[in-house]
Amino acid sequence: MAIYEGMKEYMEDKFISEFFELDDELDELGVFDSIMNKDSHFFINILRLKKSKTPEFANAYNRVNEFFGTLMLLLDNSKEKNDKLYNAALNRFDFPGVNGINLGLSETGVDAGFGPVLSAQVINDAFEIVKAGSKQPEIFQLVGLFENNVAADRLSDMIASIILEDIKEYTRRINRELNLDSEHYGEITFQDGIAINPYKKCELLYVPKEILHEIPIARCWSDIDRVISENEAIRAEVNEAVGSEWGKMRAAEKKDYLKQYVFKDAKRCGRLINGYKNADIEEYSVEKDLDYFVSDTFKRMKKSGMFEFLEHADKSEISSLDAAISILKIFKEWVEWNKGWDEIQSASTTRREKAVQRLLHLSGKHYCTENNIDMSFEANEGPGPVDLKISRGNDKTVVEIKLSSNDDYMHGYEQQIEDYARAEGTDKRIFVYVQVGNPIRDSKIQKRHQQRVENGENPPVLFMIDSQKKKSASKS
Repeated sequence: MAIYEGMKEYMEDKFISEFFELDDELDELGVFDSIMNKDSHFFINILRLKKSKTPEFANAYNRVNEFFGTLMLLLDNSKEKNDKLYNAALNRFDFPGVNGINLGLSETGVDAGFGPVLSAQVINDAFEIVKAGSKQPEIFQLVGLFENNVAADRLSDMIASIILEDIKEYTRRINRELNLDSEHYGEITFQDGIAINPYKKCELLYVPKEILHEIPIARCWSDIDRVISENEAIRAEVNEAVGSEWGKMRAAEKKDYLKQYVFKDAKRCGRLINGYKNADIEEYSVEKDLDYFVSDTFKRMKKSGMFEFLEHADKSEISSLDAAISILKIFKEWVEWNKGWDEIQSASTTRREKAVQRLLHLSGKHYCTENNIDMSFEANEGPGPVDLKISRGNDKTVVEIKLSSNDDYMHGYEQQIEDYARAEGTDKRIFVYVQVGNPIRDSKIQKRHQQRVENGENPPVLFMIDSQKKKSASKS
């Protein structure tokens, strides 16, 4: 694998379906097609687990509550902190993390779990809550509301640890149904009916999509606010306790307030738990997550055969502009003739342009890897870097991408890309204009480009991609 200038060694996301060379079998069985070499931003939602229709998880919710019920019983009968029963509860609260399910926010792929310090803090606070009169096992399901450094990903690891045997049995059944075993995959290591993930050196475990939900990672939206926004009963208790002051508090202050004035108030905590137990959260579509959507779409792009191009005979002769045009032509072919337009249209309107930018970025990386071309890429992660830069030493081409739905499309064409080109010291510029259903703008930018060409202005290359919904051939 080549090393590219200005970035780390490139490794594409590897899905379970790709690893086993499957088609749509996992999706048809409701299995989450996880990325094996990194974590995806989802977590096991306890309320979704409660509604699971998957046989292996029929009693999982009760098993979780029985586990937490035992902890509550130990703490309730404990006379003081650090006595025998208290320490028994602490020893049971041991959740190192389950790496095999590939969920969470870990950059390394290794889940942090709770650890001894955080576990001790949770048991300490749970003890105080129990002694204040609140003894419901569901309190542990809501530990993220009153404990710092505990959010959805850690709660997911905790739940996964408790129901690990259910997860393993589910994995074994799926493997049996799809003949995923050493007999059919001799090059893959299996242990007790479960494949070993070569990227993480651990078991490759599956979970059903129906029990998953998104992990909120927006800077202005903490996990505590997500839980409250989703649950009417919790929101009502918060409003009664703090009202308008809530929005002014930092996340840590919110958690401390809930611990002191809700969870340690037996009546208020009881109302909260009763409301929480009756809460209902709809199944989450994993495709709504931008990162997963892009990776999953790129997986299908590769499978469509769009990258089955001939290698250049003399790679040393390829200019950055030629490479950029080749990448864009491959992408255009996929969009316009291989139903790529349908993938782009399926992305949420607020994230569609970002999805196209990332897909083009991945396409460019893949193209250069296959052709062993030494080039660098820069994704647009906000105001600043150009969407795509391809370079060979001082030979650079900058590419700016705008959807026709973007109000700044003309500014991007006339000003933005020129600024980026000057900053990079190049006159090689390509403006990619993706049509998503704005015919007036389509005509306007084409006329403007033609005017600039006729006036001898040397405008950027205008590369148009038609991503509008296509009519069926039978209806044309």
